[in-house]
Amino acid sequence: EATVRSQERLSLPASRARRALMIRAGHRLAPSPPSALLLSACSLLHAASAFQAPPLSSSLLRRHAAPLRAGLRGGLRMTALYDSHLHVWSDGAPPFPYAAGNEPPEELRKEATVEKLLAEMDEAGVQGCLVVQPINHKFDHSYVSACLSKHPTRLKGMCLLDPTGSADDAVAQLEALSKEGYVGVRFNPGLWPEGKKMDDDVGMAAYKKAGELGMAVGFMCFKGLDLHAPTIESLAAAHPGTKAIIDHFGFFRQDGKAKEEIWGMLLGLSKFPQVYVKLSAFFRVSGDPYPYQDLWARVRELVQAFGSKRLLYGSDFPFVQQQCGYLKSSQALSVVRWGNEDSLLTEQEYRDVTAGTFESLFGALPG
Repeated sequence: EATVRSQERLSLPASRARRALMIRAGHRLAPSPPSALLLSACSLLHAASAFQAPPLSSSLLRRHAAPLRAGLRGGLRMTALYDSHLHVWSDGAPPFPYAAGNEPPEELRKEATVEKLLAEMDEAGVQGCLVVQPINHKFDHSYVSACLSKHPTRLKGMCLLDPTGSADDAVAQLEALSKEGYVGVRFNPGLWPEGKKMDDDVGMAAYKKAGELGMAVGFMCFKGLDLHAPTIESLAAAHPGTKAIIDHFGFFRQDGKAKEEIWGMLLGLSKFPQVYVKLSAFFRVSGDPYPYQDLWARVRELVQAFGSKRLLYGSDFPFVQQQCGYLKSSQALSVVRWGNEDSLLTEQEYRDVTAGTFESLFGALPG
């Protein structure tokens, strides 16, 4: 009976529903050898634009010829891959110093330059990305702006709102940065003055202006979506023309535990058609090592609640380098796209999450 109810709720074929139930119940499922090969082939094909993959052995090809052919027919070679969430910062030297008190961890100090990022993107076959202004430079956007100007065919930008001034100041900031090519703005509730919330007069004015400028608003709820969901709903209801994005699965994992209350709030935001969710920073919200199997069924739940066209993949570079690494992160969703009836993402859903939603929100990258 429980299985039937879950199938009805998820609207999945029976095999997918059973798999989702087993994963949420804590069972560990491994892909079959053909599926594992498809994942490996996918990673090679994603990187084909950067280098020529070595030939597979004839015996291996014969043994897995059918799944490989199915994968290629499904469009693996042509599937674009965009990263909707990452950061770059300078090495701290002039003319791009860090904001006082916001220096990056020493081990990442020189690992987040745009040159390092582009090398990782090339290896992983990631065509383009959204650079989110890092806290290390706070409201000084000069380094990210220089990167956007130098690499317009690979990078788009999301600025960081300064909520410490007046509403007019916030609006002016967005107007100026939109002219520099920023296509989104991040609201970080931790930067609001003490006692203020994101739906104060500054936040409301900036949120409205963002919509008028075609800039999506990203919400960074580091301490949990539950602390800010009412504020986000207030903004969304007041200005439905502005597109909103919830970062990192809404940070539903807090204090080392998955908080189902937060998860429910995240799913509840699907009632606003202009709200999107980033399937980003898997390592921040998973209790499992790569490939983060405890998130697979949650990804499926988000697809059912929001639809794949309101979900988008993100790595959280450079922090992911201290976890599974950028290349593996780019493959995280390929693990559940096995090209058969057990897949938790269909081919079209995968394309939406890894490319289509990115382009619909931020526009296509030139070139």
